[in-house]
Amino acid sequence: MPSPNSHTDTELLAAIQKDDEGAFTILYLRYWDKLFYLAGKKLGDLPEAENIVQDIFLDLWHRRHELDIRHNIDGYLVVAVKYRIINAQAKRHRREAMSRQAGRQLAEADHSTEQQLAYEELCSLLQEKMLRLPEKCRMVFALREQGLSQKEIASQMNISEKTVEMHVSRALKSLRTVVRSLFSFF
Repeated sequence: MPSPNSHTDTELLAAIQKDDEGAFTILYLRYWDKLFYLAGKKLGDLPEAENIVQDIFLDLWHRRHELDIRHNIDGYLVVAVKYRIINAQAKRHRREAMSRQAGRQLAEADHSTEQQLAYEELCSLLQEKMLRLPEKCRMVFALREQGLSQKEIASQMNISEKTVEMHVSRALKSLRTVVRSLFSFF
């Protein structure tokens, strides 16, 4: 197998789209350590960080024929890690919140249980809606939620600020429809 540095990322991506497992292995070896370090540092949980990075590469392989990454696979992979970290942290936060809430629910009236169920349903619907957004739209929105400016997001993802603005608007519009429909239901 050639050394990991003997091919450009663009060449590797083109080969991966033609089902070249060797090219995928080179790309994997090239970026595994960096992505694992990033995920491990942010999460503080190495097994979870390893799972996140493995899932990203698995997803990359499964979607290899659909991918349209012409530039900067490094940026694409870093953003994918950051998005998965956000999801993992949100999931962890929800579990902790639900655990704390479970203790309080025992002492509260029945209407609070209904409110909690409505809240959980809203969270679930919003999460589901987020997962249905196109990948770049989700990534842009996730970076925005991390506090990055449109200019920073555009630079990191190698897209224009107008494209960032369009993705954010699209995500917000999509999420608003969920909230409106849920409120009209109640």
